[in-house]
Amino acid sequence: MSLSVQYTDTFEFTFRVLVMFIEENWGEKVTNQFILQTENIIRLIATYPKMYKSSTFDRDVRVAPINKLSSLFYAVSDDYVTLLYIVDNRQEPFW
Repeated sequence: MSLSVQYTDTFEFTFRVLVMFIEENWGEKVTNQFILQTENIIRLIATYPKMYKSSTFDRDVRVAPINKLSSLFYAVSDDYVTLLYIVDNRQEPFW
């Protein structure tokens, strides 16, 4: 049974910025692959919400690697998964 997925404004913003960055630097094909990878990870998270490890800064936040260069941060409750943000792993963290 899959949990429902909620998207925070921060997730939507960081995802949009990352997609634009990928498209500008690597083109449409790589961008589409990244979007598909992200959608697959979100489906996995909804089905198996605790399959990824907790983050080092907050045990309630989990980290799902999308690929070598990006990670998705999310939180799990009894009824839903909340996607918090997505980051380019090469960037300086904002926390």
